[in-house]
Amino acid sequence: MQIQRVQQVQPWIGRPETEAIEACLERNWLTEGPAAAAFRQNLGQLTGSPHISFAPNGTLGLFLALLALDLPRGSEIIIPGFTFMASASAAVFAGLKPVLIDVDPNTFAARPEAFERAITSRTSALMPVHIYGQAANAAEIAQLGRRRGLAVIEDAAQACGVRYRGQHAGTFGDVGVISFFADKSITMGEGAVVMARDPALARRISLIRNQGRESSGTFVHEMLGMNFRVTDLQCALGNAQLARLPQVRADRLRRYKLYAEALSGLPQMRLMRLDPNSDFIPFRFPLLCPRMPELREALENASIQTRSMFYPLHRQPCLQGLIDAVDLPICDTLFGEGLCLPIHQGVSDEDVQRACDIIRHTLMQESVAC
Repeated sequence: MQIQRVQQVQPWIGRPETEAIEACLERNWLTEGPAAAAFRQNLGQLTGSPHISFAPNGTLGLFLALLALDLPRGSEIIIPGFTFMASASAAVFAGLKPVLIDVDPNTFAARPEAFERAITSRTSALMPVHIYGQAANAAEIAQLGRRRGLAVIEDAAQACGVRYRGQHAGTFGDVGVISFFADKSITMGEGAVVMARDPALARRISLIRNQGRESSGTFVHEMLGMNFRVTDLQCALGNAQLARLPQVRADRLRRYKLYAEALSGLPQMRLMRLDPNSDFIPFRFPLLCPRMPELREALENASIQTRSMFYPLHRQPCLQGLIDAVDLPICDTLFGEGLCLPIHQGVSDEDVQRACDIIRHTLMQESVAC
């Protein structure tokens, strides 16, 4: 009997999502409209953000936020070296120079003191990144930004529903962005939300994303803008997904615990440390092991799809010449030893146990061989 491949990503889609999209089609309203308004309101209630706008995806959400902040071209923005490429590419396209810092070896997020050490007279902004479903030290980094007169843009792409000391990730700094890509805890296929604290900044975001005008259907453009709008179909899907968030949280936490318990006691294995100040909605199940290539090969051969951790930004080919040379040993270690296992609802308890058995067996073989 052939074992069905366990995919790394599988959105949780059912009848509520289908009905929400069908309702859009029945209304014959496809552009931003009633579904977008409802999704915006519900996201405001979830996050506590007073000003919410949509963007086509998380990358463009960060770019939109940086455009609205209108930071000096050529100034520096401090970014953790361990993050998805979008954090840096948005900054570069906005005319900023990324300055990369290393991260905490246990939580994989950059600490406030790492940001502070990197600040120079050319720094205009800080970009903390919330990694793998828990929040970075958002409150402290936002305080640092305010104390030093720097903008703070939170990359909260993986942190929908995650709170730090009771406050939602992405709402500590000047602006925060949550992604709703297909691999996130809730999805609208592609899409993102941009959250702003200041009403003037929120208005700039609103104008830029709608071609520089207050509303569609008018032809007076107050400022230069672009089209960062989304569709009502996407928002209908996202709103139906949002209702699932408590179930998604409980389901992923239970599965995370199964993984952690099944892998306990392996001296070669290290897991991400969970910050007691942060909520946790697992994005994947990340682990560190010096024998990562062997583990990955064994799991893939057993039809369990894996993902590596992020390739460090300081080694990205497209950033060479745009950033200063820097040594980020923890980022290098995370990529070299890091492996992510799937944790979505399509992963059965039996799949978890089989993955963990393969890992244990592989490491035991390695131990005997040594």
